[in-house]
Amino acid sequence: MDKIAPNGLTRTLALVPFLFALGLAQVSCDASEVRFDFSAPGFLSFQAGYPVANLGGYLHLFDAGPLMFLPTQVLGGSQPYRLECTITTGGGGGGGALCGAGNTHCFRLTGISGSLPPPLDPNTRVYVMVQVVSGTGVINHVPGPTPLGAIPDNRGLASIPRNTTAVLWIYILLRMDPLDAFLPDPPVSGTLTFTYRLRNN
Repeated sequence: MDKIAPNGLTRTLALVPFLFALGLAQVSCDASEVRFDFSAPGFLSFQAGYPVANLGGYLHLFDAGPLMFLPTQVLGGSQPYRLECTITTGGGGGGGALCGAGNTHCFRLTGISGSLPPPLDPNTRVYVMVQVVSGTGVINHVPGPTPLGAIPDNRGLASIPRNTTAVLWIYILLRMDPLDAFLPDPPVSGTLTFTYRLRNN
């Protein structure tokens, strides 16, 4: 009996660091949905250098030519025009070709749902841009506006080192062209939902 107890205790303690590491890894985003509504009332306004999707921005499109618009609203978000995600990694990581390579975890965009009228194909008209607010050693794979279909390594947004907490701002933009077949009437609207995941590779 004296020999069995120490073995049992050793196995229990060996599991604790493993479970603790898994518990550390988490993703917390303040919102997952953005809405573009070009019939929304409002004058032409710019945020972070980009026009906001509203009626004023829609009318400006015909004078300015193709433009990328920030969403009218980030649903449930703490900021009106961007999403904020806090990512905490545990141990492990590595194995990725680009995102998640070395001793990092890959913060990846894993899904998009919702609808926009043709010809607004999300893969070519929805752009993503990431800004690293904090997190030592974070590698940003989309520092400038990048079409959804061109984000590298299966939509890998950022590589985050193990045992790190990072804060990222994510901008979702919609590229509009005054020559689009549905323009000028009616103004476009649509809601897009994004899902994310922290992976080892």
